Amino acid sequence: MPAQSRDYTRLTLTRSVYAFVLITLAAIFVLLAAILADRSGRMIDEALDRAVNVRTHAAAKILARSLERDWRSLGFLAEQATNLKQDTLRGVLDGMQGEGDRISWIGYTDINGRVIEATDGMLIGQDVSARPWFRGGLNGGFAGDMHEALLLAKLLGSETDEPLRFIDLSRPVLDVRGQVIGVVGMHINANWLEGSLRETARNLELDLFLLSADGSVVATTTGETPRTSDLEILRVAQTGSEGAMRETWPDGQDYFSTLVPQISFKELPSFGWRMLGRIETKSFASDAALLRQGGLLSVLAILAILFGATAIYVRIFAAPLAMLAGSAERIAGGSDEYPPSSTVTREAAQISSALARLQQDRPI
Repeated sequence: MPAQSRDYTRLTLTRSVYAFVLITLAAIFVLLAAILADRSGRMIDEALDRAVNVRTHAAAKILARSLERDWRSLGFLAEQATNLKQDTLRGVLDGMQGEGDRISWIGYTDINGRVIEATDGMLIGQDVSARPWFRGGLNGGFAGDMHEALLLAKLLGSETDEPLRFIDLSRPVLDVRGQVIGVVGMHINANWLEGSLRETARNLELDLFLLSADGSVVATTTGETPRTSDLEILRVAQTGSEGAMRETWPDGQDYFSTLVPQISFKELPSFGWRMLGRIETKSFASDAALLRQGGLLSVLAILAILFGATAIYVRIFAAPLAMLAGSAERIAGGSDEYPPSSTVTREAAQISSALARLQQDRPI
């Protein structure tokens, strides 16, 4: 008598395995995507922070090295000034000045501040005893912040309406007994300084701001002159401390910025400057997108491998059980077929053997 037909659930062993794997893979995918999104953001922030820190310190070192060469040249001049005839000294000064686009003026004064010799004869005979660079030079060496020099600016002339600005270096001139007998001073063109900063910023791919001790902007590569009331990083500059932070600037953009509290190299005196470098947080947006895309592709590749492995597992292990189940159903219905032999797993072998014995024991 044929067995009564039954309504079985549509969920098969094969489908249950696929369902289990798909649900697990979906959960893993969501989890990995969340982790990747969070971690990639942190990695980009850390990379930006490191990049602006390293590049700003490099920019400060480049500027300091350049000015230190002028300081050493001025030291050589101080040593030789008393040994040279005036005409020879004029030639040395003009040679040190070069084309004048970098060094605007070099002069040698006596101990009273009267200019004895200078490049192109400018200011010879003038009294500069009240100038900070002269007083600082008498006291062992001086590096002066950016300033206007009206008298020298009139002699040099300017192609623009903006006044000429200079930074100063000066050193004492000593006699054979070590007594101060004069001062050598150098005026470096601020336009050269700003051009050098722009070139450095372009090469290092960041914005640079040269700050005075009070946090005000001395030179910038962007044309912006934010105030200390606008930014926390500028208030940190007033303390002379090193700092780094992410902050919204007056232009409405977020930047990572680093503050180098001192620009120095070897024996170069301090100008009292700080170097501030910044990089926009969007600078690495394309890198972040590539990172996320790479991570997503990796996750998809892993999911594809797992899904492929599941298909192989089902074909090797689940399919024989499904075949045995179908054979058992037909034998129970009166079929005299011989059940397929399966030794893939212990359970499949047991079912196959049991069905074979039942088929053999059936009455003819």
